[in-house]
Amino acid sequence: MTAPSPSVRAVARVAPGAPAPSGPAEVPRPRRRPSHLGRVHLLQLLLVETAVVGTLAAATQGTVPAVATGVAGAAVVAVTLARRSGRWWLERWMMSVTQRRRRRNRPVPHGDPRVTALRHLAPGLTAQNVSVGDSSDIGVARDDAGWYACAAVSTGRRRKGDDRTLPLDQLVATLADTGQPGAVLQVVSLTVPAPGMDTPPASHAGQSYRQLLTGFGAVAVPAHRSIWITVRLDAQALAEAVVDEHGTALDDVPDLVAALLHRVTKTLRRAGYSAQPLDVDGLLDALTHSCDLETPTVPGTGGGEPREEWSRWHSRRLAHRTFWVRRWPASDQIGALLDAVATTPSAMSSVALILAPEPDGNGVDLRGLVRLAAPAPELNPVCLAANRAAELAGADLFPLDGEHNPAVYASAPTGGGAR
Repeated sequence: MTAPSPSVRAVARVAPGAPAPSGPAEVPRPRRRPSHLGRVHLLQLLLVETAVVGTLAAATQGTVPAVATGVAGAAVVAVTLARRSGRWWLERWMMSVTQRRRRRNRPVPHGDPRVTALRHLAPGLTAQNVSVGDSSDIGVARDDAGWYACAAVSTGRRRKGDDRTLPLDQLVATLADTGQPGAVLQVVSLTVPAPGMDTPPASHAGQSYRQLLTGFGAVAVPAHRSIWITVRLDAQALAEAVVDEHGTALDDVPDLVAALLHRVTKTLRRAGYSAQPLDVDGLLDALTHSCDLETPTVPGTGGGEPREEWSRWHSRRLAHRTFWVRRWPASDQIGALLDAVATTPSAMSSVALILAPEPDGNGVDLRGLVRLAAPAPELNPVCLAANRAAELAGADLFPLDGEHNPAVYASAPTGGGAR
């Protein structure tokens, strides 16, 4: 991500540790976005107010000034409140300027080709090993928005009727109990649906194979699935905490991130899951795998350089499109929604949940990101299928057009990127 890194918007707020309701399941509710009144940015309201006040003031100066100012004011209001494809026109214009600047930037080469590849997404990315108490190393990455560390999780094979899910409430509580400002928890599930990339998803063989698999149970069997837990510390929140004399020295942050991840993995193990913190090599492998930026084993077979377009991002082999969950279904349907989206006929899908405890301890900010990847000609049908699955589950997926570079990074095991 370029500095400053654009954030992918938060969409819901849920209460921690709430008892199960006896009536209908709770629906995560949207939270107020900073500097917004509903969907309108406070700057938009200021521009409209300025146009109205200017027109009224000009009306006292005569007909010609009043008409001229009125026309100019109407133009300002029209531009300020115009919408296109679900966004404000001014917002789209600012995003297009930022995107063009990202496309002009070239990654600074690094001795490790994985870091060089990832700098297409996060130009300032670095990574280091941090030693922990059990004589092992935890890899901690640093980007323009903060620091993060990651653990690989094994949940075993899922069977029909197996509804076991990760204990997110316990993990968030573990993070919240530290009282650490800027702490964020992310869960990423990367799925390669059967029969895999070697068989095109839209082919007759691919469709028949998926029908055969799903015919034996409600849970589709993927060709491969990886699950990662990531802990991130936000740089801005940490800087503010240091200013307030309640934080940690920035030089100690990598050790702090490693310690927080160590605590989270201990909570997972107590819940019966296998969780292995990743060292630098493991972390870089996870990031490049998630973003389809792995170095090709045969030279000349890896495709072109990564690049961003308005409606998609291209890795070396695939086209990617990322969505944020604009409307959530009832809480008891969220798992079914994510499973349905993850098993769409794509070459690869990534579902990321980013949870940040509220500073006052009264809630958790929840972001949901869904990234679908497929050969470029097949991406649109895959996205349509995912949107239909979301609609059937009572959810709404909004494409992050103009933001696909930071969105790809946020949906990888990076802790969700910038907030």
